[in-house]
Amino acid sequence: MKLILTEYINSLKEDGELDKLIQDILLAHGFEIFSLPERGRQYGVDVYAVGKDFEDNKQKKVFLITVKQGDIDRQKWNVDQNCVQQSLDEIRTVFIRNNLAAQHVDLPKKIIVVSNGRIKQALQQNWRAYQDDYKSYEYVYWGIDFLVNEFQTNLLNEDSFSNDVRSLIRKTIISLEDPNYDLRDYSNLLKALLKEFQTAKQKRKKLMLLKQLRLVVNIITKYSHEAGNLKHGIKCVEKYILWLWSEIAKDENNESLISTYLNAYHDQIKVFLSYYNKLSYISQIKDGFGKGTHESLVYTDILYEQIGIFSLSALLLLQITDLAKTEDFTEPMLQKANDIANTLTGILNNNGIFFTPRADEHHIEINLLFILFHRLGRINDIKNILHFFCNQIGEGFLFSKIFPVFSNSVREMAELEVDHEKRKNYEYGSSTLITSLVEWALAIGDENLYKNYVLLKEKVLKDIGLALWMPDKETEMYIYDKNTVSDTGYTLTGIHLFDNFEDYKNLTIEEYANNCAEKEFSFIQKGFWSIGLIAARHYRTYIFPHYWRQFI
Repeated sequence: MKLILTEYINSLKEDGELDKLIQDILLAHGFEIFSLPERGRQYGVDVYAVGKDFEDNKQKKVFLITVKQGDIDRQKWNVDQNCVQQSLDEIRTVFIRNNLAAQHVDLPKKIIVVSNGRIKQALQQNWRAYQDDYKSYEYVYWGIDFLVNEFQTNLLNEDSFSNDVRSLIRKTIISLEDPNYDLRDYSNLLKALLKEFQTAKQKRKKLMLLKQLRLVVNIITKYSHEAGNLKHGIKCVEKYILWLWSEIAKDENNESLISTYLNAYHDQIKVFLSYYNKLSYISQIKDGFGKGTHESLVYTDILYEQIGIFSLSALLLLQITDLAKTEDFTEPMLQKANDIANTLTGILNNNGIFFTPRADEHHIEINLLFILFHRLGRINDIKNILHFFCNQIGEGFLFSKIFPVFSNSVREMAELEVDHEKRKNYEYGSSTLITSLVEWALAIGDENLYKNYVLLKEKVLKDIGLALWMPDKETEMYIYDKNTVSDTGYTLTGIHLFDNFEDYKNLTIEEYANNCAEKEFSFIQKGFWSIGLIAARHYRTYIFPHYWRQFI
């Protein structure tokens, strides 16, 4: 475990990661933080904290910390911009004189250089000489060995985990380099921690387990990033956030749990945005998500997965804007969400195969995309996509007998892809995808689009039955850890489209008003609406009709 932690801390970046770790260590020792880690230098100081010095008989001191990444060599000591010596000089000559709070002026000052490496042997004399020259202040260096020891002792105490849990952590990290890894060990890890959490009687013990779980998840997602398999990181944080909410829902008035959840939610956003930032350039490449694939079925599956992840990335940001409701905080998130929406538009323009979905469950990604566009007010984008779907699905069925498979069976789709005779005579049966597209025409109030889908059904898809899966009161109990479509809820079948737009719209509104169990689910009631979307993308549970019917 120590080796894993050493590699993890070594990989932390200076801004937003290593400085955040220092803050967590100080908080664990009971320090009060007066300047949080942020981008840009504050006259050499990255963290300004006050507390009882755990290295010096608990004497109360001011800690002024400058954070650097990697080993401290000649370059970092006094050659680079923002070098160590320059930071120390600015702390001594500017920060201490001008930036200390009045109540801290007379306290002893401890100036600390922190790095996730070591001071090179050639710099040891320079470091000692600097300490000797300015003896009015205490100077200390915290390197990788100190950080690992503090991490183990105060943040991730192995003694608080069972042997089984420690083993599952190691197995998960070791397996992250395998792109086909099914995260089985990680799932078992969450189950084991859930059991420990539920059996813990003291509130303090429960909160400590949650804090340590967050650190474990951060380590795992960091390793997945380093291994080049950030998709594993996406799945890890999705499982984590769903697991966490399932516990919060039982004790939703516990402020500590809500705070823990919000911290985890921000961690999730970071992982999703890292994934987006890594792959978003492909949106500008013609058939970019099909490069390296030689089968349209594989291409379609890859494309839809990326669209689902990108769409959910932006929706996670919009969830935070709903909760925060302060313009200074929400404006950059809204801008980023719109940037992602622009990227998604570029993906659709460059990957026309999107408009011939092969699985009925692809309506999950379509709905994530539409919910995002609607929340951003991009109604024309939804209208254009609905128009292309109507044309392309119709043409695909007429000329090639291609249509989304209702069973979502990969084997069935693969056989239809290569066996033209089977496809020609295949009975597709039903479709929830078409039903949701029709209802989106209602959601954006487009009567002409609705009539086009009525014609598509009557003239081309006359043998396809329209269906729609609806959750029931029991559904919420299961969505946090599995696909619940076959175990709960029910599927409406034999849906008939009226010729008159207003008649069908009024029928749908009436049904929504009188038959919408999901409106009572905990995350909808509490305003954390993204939980249902995370569960849908992760476990392939169909998205609840509430998510688009609320717009009608």
